[in-house]
Amino acid sequence: MRLHRKAVLALAAAFFWAPYSLSGLASESAPAQASLQEKLYRTFEKNKDSIVKVYAQRSVSVVDKDGVRRQQPTLDVGSGFISGVDGTVITSAYITYAAKKIWVEWNGKLMDAESVGYDPLTTVSVLKVTAGLKRAPAVFMDAKAQMPPPATMLMSLSYEMGLPPAPRTGLVTAHNIQFGGLFLPTVYIRTNIPAPSGSTGGAIFDLDGNFVGMIIASLPEIGGSFVIPARAAARIRDDIILCGEPVYSWFGLRAEDYSDDASNRVVVTMVVENAPAKKAGFREGDVILEINSQKVSNNTQLRNSTFFVRPGETAKFKVRRGKETLTLNILAEKMDSEILKSAESSLLPARAGAGAPVSEDASNGASNSAAAAGVPGGGKDIQN
Repeated sequence: MRLHRKAVLALAAAFFWAPYSLSGLASESAPAQASLQEKLYRTFEKNKDSIVKVYAQRSVSVVDKDGVRRQQPTLDVGSGFISGVDGTVITSAYITYAAKKIWVEWNGKLMDAESVGYDPLTTVSVLKVTAGLKRAPAVFMDAKAQMPPPATMLMSLSYEMGLPPAPRTGLVTAHNIQFGGLFLPTVYIRTNIPAPSGSTGGAIFDLDGNFVGMIIASLPEIGGSFVIPARAAARIRDDIILCGEPVYSWFGLRAEDYSDDASNRVVVTMVVENAPAKKAGFREGDVILEINSQKVSNNTQLRNSTFFVRPGETAKFKVRRGKETLTLNILAEKMDSEILKSAESSLLPARAGAGAPVSEDASNGASNSAAAAGVPGGGKDIQN
């Protein structure tokens, strides 16, 4: 095959200039790499002094080799972060539930802490350290923060295996409302950041140093973790501080995603008798289009909206029923406290068996898996 003379010259020029072009690209990428590295440094330096280690002492019932049941003391260890200048600390209820004594360690100093309250569904736990944290930097939990989209780069900070606060980086991989066939209490951020023993209760930040959420469960099968988003964590924290417990709304309906070649839609599949949704006029088969003027194209968006509706508030739904478009107003009611109470069993640590020795962070290691987490309070009748 003959090549035209101009084509030969063009090929020669391309090969001749290639090294110089690649060199140029390399030099252009260097500032980008430096910028990323600086962001990592800044995020770590800004937040590392806000991370604390949490110790919880409790007793568990075990059966020894002679078949005698006895109480065995345990020490569970996890992570947390300072959330207020008044000594408020946020951590995981997996660590603090049923604890007889709680301590918080910050910068090598061990301080007594008291439980303000906890949420068995999201597993957010609020502690109060009465002295010793007045000069400690607090993490700002933005009650209006939006969830970062998939592919957003993140940094976690936690006391892995009880060691000093260590950074890990990774990405947002998805937003999940269910796991293993169980519904989650709200929309969780799934990441590819591993969460080894001791990481539960650790904080997650974006590369601008903003708080993104708290690690609530490890997903060891995929080398990742579940994170409760900042906005949801802030809401639960405020409930616990103001009311002593989380306050959930109840609508009494279930909706599922359906899709075809034409569109994705959220369809009501169950309406509970005498529930707020029933009183508002919902029927099975209604297609939810909007809630409070926010478009709804999937169940994740619906769940993210309903989670923040307070009892006594009216949620305005736009639905399609056949060829008709309707507006239905649900007056949200308070969720039965027995539902929250029943979820507490998921917070109890899973032990290795009769007479098995319990090591430091044993319960944290067990409940660190999303399967053991249940993922807290999961169930089929969701939509609060």
